[in-house]
Amino acid sequence: MAFAACKDQPRSNDAPAATPTVLIANATPARSAAARDSARADEVRRARQDSINRTLPGYVVDSIFPVDEELRRFRKALGGDSALVFSGGSPSREALVRRFITALVASDTNEFRTMAVHGREFADLYYPGSPYSRAPYHQPPQLAWSLIQNPSADGITKLLRTMGGKPISYVSHRCDPTALHEGRVTRYAGCIVRIADTKGDTTTRLMFGSVVEFGGVYKFLSYTNRL
Repeated sequence: MAFAACKDQPRSNDAPAATPTVLIANATPARSAAARDSARADEVRRARQDSINRTLPGYVVDSIFPVDEELRRFRKALGGDSALVFSGGSPSREALVRRFITALVASDTNEFRTMAVHGREFADLYYPGSPYSRAPYHQPPQLAWSLIQNPSADGITKLLRTMGGKPISYVSHRCDPTALHEGRVTRYAGCIVRIADTKGDTTTRLMFGSVVEFGGVYKFLSYTNRL
């Protein structure tokens, strides 16, 4: 996928963009509140964006096509071979988040590209079972992809600008306890990462959007954040 194009997906009652909040280490109640705030903010954002989308020229025309035809057109526009697996991912969620921290310390943009779902993976593996493919949240795949990519690109830019190259290390992470099964893909939302600085002081942050798993391989659906 193009690096400037990696966005977060809706949260089927758990919208696309998690709302990051800096918390004090060992503050479990605060982490729960942050996850709830993130979900509420995402629902509001998705409803607002849907209202905007419906006013755009061509929205009604695009929506008259069956989902299969929308997908065919989107795949043709993307080009490339069909995606059968998640390529370049990690064998576990923890391994993926550790890679994320390592890439952040190194400001390694190539790693961030590799760890994120690309366009054909979205079209072939994620979209068909996602909330975007059916009512009440249906969006044509091209539009759904752009809704994920734009905030994700902004998020990674902000992340690298504010934290890239800083000497931090991975301590732990957690996501919302309920995994979302969206077709053949499992999505983990509301993920919070605890990091430590060189003095051993820790903070807990929402640093990216959802993590998705397919066939035992984990990738980021987006890097949306609010650091």
